[in-house]
Amino acid sequence: MFLSNESAQAAEFEIHPKGIVKAQCVEVITHNKKTGEPFAKTVEGVTKNRLILVFQSEKTTTDPNTGEPIHMVFWDWHNIPQSLANENGALHKRLSEWEVPIKDYETQSAFENEVVGRPATLVFSHTVSDKTGKTYANISSCIAAEEGEPTFQAVNYKKYND
Repeated sequence: MFLSNESAQAAEFEIHPKGIVKAQCVEVITHNKKTGEPFAKTVEGVTKNRLILVFQSEKTTTDPNTGEPIHMVFWDWHNIPQSLANENGALHKRLSEWEVPIKDYETQSAFENEVVGRPATLVFSHTVSDKTGKTYANISSCIAAEEGEPTFQAVNYKKYND
């Protein structure tokens, strides 16, 4: 059926466990692969395009299709700011603590070249929704990997847009 008036079921995902983990940025996503439209969020009549930093971590779960262990993936959502120079912006804070240069990126590709493949140490926390009681994982901190320390290298990640 092309259209339905039944409530859509949200996909169920295993939430990332709390704590400190090694991870690697594996992709930057800005557009919905099905529609080609930018990811956007409208609040009080103002629409902001969104950017997703996708991290694969050293933590594993079980692939529901194969039963095999797979590394967990986390989508870190950010509004695309008018300027990265805004020190109060969430994306500015994320990139600063991760030691990504705060500069003009002329294209998405230029930004991807800077962050995709970059290792990180992530701290995950959990929050519980007041409305639904559902628990969500959040990245509380994303710092650059210490020089000389072993890092996590992404394994068998399948890109969202592939």
